[in-house]
Amino acid sequence: MNVVWFCLDTLRADHLSCYGYFRETSPTMDRLAREGALFPRSRANAVATGPAFTSMFTGQYAINNEWYMTPFDVPNMINFPDDKPTLPEMIWEHGGITTAAFDNLINFASHMKQFVRGFEYYVNVTRTPRPVHHHVVGGAVNERLIPWIAGHKDEPFFLFVHYWDPHLPYNQPAKFARPFVHERGSLDRLEVRQAPAGYEYVPGWGTVEQIPNTEWPEDFTPEPGAPGKHPTCIDAYDGEILYTDHLVDQVLNALADADVMDETAIIINADHGEQLNQHGGLWGHAGLHDAVVFTPLIIWRPGLILEGSQPAGYAHHIDIAPTILDILGVEPAGEMDGASLMPLMRGEAEPREHYYTETLGLRAVVRNGWKYIWHKYAPDELYDLEADPMEMVNLIDEEAERAQALQEELFGWVEENLGERTDPIIYQLARVEEMRRRPHRYL
Repeated sequence: MNVVWFCLDTLRADHLSCYGYFRETSPTMDRLAREGALFPRSRANAVATGPAFTSMFTGQYAINNEWYMTPFDVPNMINFPDDKPTLPEMIWEHGGITTAAFDNLINFASHMKQFVRGFEYYVNVTRTPRPVHHHVVGGAVNERLIPWIAGHKDEPFFLFVHYWDPHLPYNQPAKFARPFVHERGSLDRLEVRQAPAGYEYVPGWGTVEQIPNTEWPEDFTPEPGAPGKHPTCIDAYDGEILYTDHLVDQVLNALADADVMDETAIIINADHGEQLNQHGGLWGHAGLHDAVVFTPLIIWRPGLILEGSQPAGYAHHIDIAPTILDILGVEPAGEMDGASLMPLMRGEAEPREHYYTETLGLRAVVRNGWKYIWHKYAPDELYDLEADPMEMVNLIDEEAERAQALQEELFGWVEENLGERTDPIIYQLARVEEMRRRPHRYL
């Protein structure tokens, strides 16, 4: 059995056509979802990039792996414990399975070594240790990846593939720059819905008032087929998704050419989403709204996954590592907060109806359709997700009793996980402030 795990950076689930998006952005992933399993309520347990991948690589909440930062511009920020096993280390130690990564998460000013440990092959297309990351275009990854598959088709392998697309800057090849264009100020060709909370919104875009008005420059003429920096707009973001879907298709064709598809499981997910001008004009991954934590999850494997299944309940980032270990027949080498999703797909496990998610300075709990977000330095938030899908109406004062109950649950979860330890959010916030005061070559 082989496993190929694609993690697509900054990909909102609600911008994939298999998740109901009104644009056809993901034909390859749509097919895999039809033939395999799609998890309608997949959520990130930590954001942004550093915490998300660390939770996926360890199967642990950030509160337990103690990693809340994405230290892209400040060196020596934090070190990952050497005695905490990671997913590729567990697979490598099991023996008989080649581990390989096509990725450059090491290219942060503070090198995150947890994303390198355990890989027999770590192929970094940047060919530099400097903090070069978001500008990597997926085509450069595939140029190294596809020949590797042909050269290793005769050995069982675990393959981790990380594409920065569709992260900013939007620099996909010109062919994929403008497959989707909407007229500034117009709602034509957009799907407009009415929220019970009393506003109009476009799924995946936010309220009608939040739709960004960025236009393509009239003189925009990139070289045919060449990557170029495109406008920061939802049209370009959707073009990036279509490009990333194309990259996945190239790899699937390479697996088919190598005659290994029948013994290969495919997993596709994302580390986090993107605000896309929502919640105060944010264009990034701040906060714990669904725009950021609602990430896709598709698992495909003929004979192993029930075709067309959509398991109920929440699937978590912390479930990725135990699921991959289960598929490969490898026992976990350390404690994990997540659980394999294979029993859920077989109907042998009870669906989860809640989840917890974190980022530096914020924590959230969702239960029974309500989301409570705790802030260390700002007012807390409470949303009725059914009536208010864009999380626009903060009911923290109107629903004080409900907010109190969810806060008590969240604080209880924190205490249960911490035990006698100091809350890592507290000391990592202090660490950020300390390190940012120090001069260094990257700022």
